[in-house]
Amino acid sequence: MTKYFGIIGNPVKHSLSPLLHNYWFQKYNLDADYSIIEIDKMNLPNIIKRIKDKSLSGVNVTLPYKQKIINYTDKIINDAEATGSVNTLLLDANTKVIGENTDVFGLQAAYLKEILNNEGSDKNALVLGAGGVSSSIILALIKSNIKNISLANRTYEKSLFLKKKFPSINILKWEEYINKTKNYDIIINGTSLGLNNEKNFDIFFKDVKENLVYI
Repeated sequence: MTKYFGIIGNPVKHSLSPLLHNYWFQKYNLDADYSIIEIDKMNLPNIIKRIKDKSLSGVNVTLPYKQKIINYTDKIINDAEATGSVNTLLLDANTKVIGENTDVFGLQAAYLKEILNNEGSDKNALVLGAGGVSSSIILALIKSNIKNISLANRTYEKSLFLKKKFPSINILKWEEYINKTKNYDIIINGTSLGLNNEKNFDIFFKDVKENLVYI
């Protein structure tokens, strides 16, 4: 019997998740299909219902629902609990919908693994954006032994919520970061700029370090 998976978000049509997951399903001859599920907030309970009745075997979550979906889960675990951000939904053996977070490990495994633990403490990182993925980015940096972390967000007050969760981070006003990019070894864009006909994200790379890690 075919198992169905998908990714929920809005906007989400740009997502490469179906391409990636369906490639592996085909490569290993798995009877499964992965698709885009673009929904509005009112449909979040229906997604939970579809997981419980097993018409969906699992769901990934992207913006703007990484935090909103938590209210509809039965339980969140591991890094999802630490960050207050969920990117994966699954059904456990007790038919409870579980919220998990693989963003933290994914960022570490894909990008931060090259930074040795004994070097991380000397690195300066700048996170742009205070949305659902930013708490995962900050936790991944901390787990990679990067202690000097700054955050800038278009709405300053929203960044203060992350300061409460991660007291060690430094908060910048959005208009300040442009003049400070040369101070950072790592810059991570966690904003939604450039999506859904929004204003493009502009960064002046002529003012950054030569060996900058930009994600």
